[in-house]
Amino acid sequence: MDLDNYLLKNSKEEEISSIVKSLADAAIKISNIIRSIKPQESISNNDRKLNSDGDIQKPLDIISDEILIDFLKKSPAAGYASEEQEGYIDFKNNNNFIVFADPLDGSSNIDVNVSIGTIFSIMSKNNLSLEKAFIQNGTHQKSSGFFVYGPQTTLFVTVGAGTALFGLDETQGKFILIRDNIVIPEKTNEFAINAAYRRFWDGATLKYVTECQSGESGPRKKNFGMRWVGSLVADASRIFIRGGVFLYPSDAREKYKYGRLRLTYEANPIAFLVEQANGEATDGHKKILKLEVKELHQRSPLIFGSKEEVLEYKKSYSSL
Repeated sequence: MDLDNYLLKNSKEEEISSIVKSLADAAIKISNIIRSIKPQESISNNDRKLNSDGDIQKPLDIISDEILIDFLKKSPAAGYASEEQEGYIDFKNNNNFIVFADPLDGSSNIDVNVSIGTIFSIMSKNNLSLEKAFIQNGTHQKSSGFFVYGPQTTLFVTVGAGTALFGLDETQGKFILIRDNIVIPEKTNEFAINAAYRRFWDGATLKYVTECQSGESGPRKKNFGMRWVGSLVADASRIFIRGGVFLYPSDAREKYKYGRLRLTYEANPIAFLVEQANGEATDGHKKILKLEVKELHQRSPLIFGSKEEVLEYKKSYSSL
């Protein structure tokens, strides 16, 4: 089954299907551009700028953003907001849906040939002005997903009827269904966290990770392995396929005291996918999808994956 037929079967709204197809066409173009880069270009381009959040933009970030805008302008989208834009873009129409995107998540990994991707979320305007529509919480999502540009270009997507995995058939230029109704295993013995920041963690995160590392002789009574790619889409792909828990908590550094990842462009889309796959996603206290959005580029902690471990992490706060 290809993506078009999957959407025809599972999406209740034609406009949502059309937007997802536009995003898929944009992702194919982005994937082709990434694969066409000459080796010397990927490591020697000094044309870098800062985005609105102070992160370094490489040209591919900007190119990916422009490609998404070009395709979405022709779709039933009313507006677009991305990590690379200071505010939102109004497409000047009367359509009912808005799109959030991280055009090239993990782009700092391009030079070391690690998987990168495009994360997206589609919401209803709900008869609000665009300004108010773009700060709705994650429960209003109609669809979300992410493309991974790796050895194979893949798509994890939900339209509210479970989470599915597609792979790009480059000969046909189509995304073909690999796996439908993904279920993240409830139990796991793998966790993913950047342990280099241990000295900045709060007591709950330190307690949880220490107990995992204590193995069979510790309070968890089982051995854990640690996995960390440092690319959200790559780490998320692993968790959807075989389970695990991903932890990017807030920490004591001034810039990250409210978390590192963006709520609207990264945490909300991933959380919707995770919950549709029987997993959990939290900031440590509340469900990600119920967090109040105060501004477009808001940061949030993000802990997601196998239900048992996410709930165990939350318990670390209540037991302190």
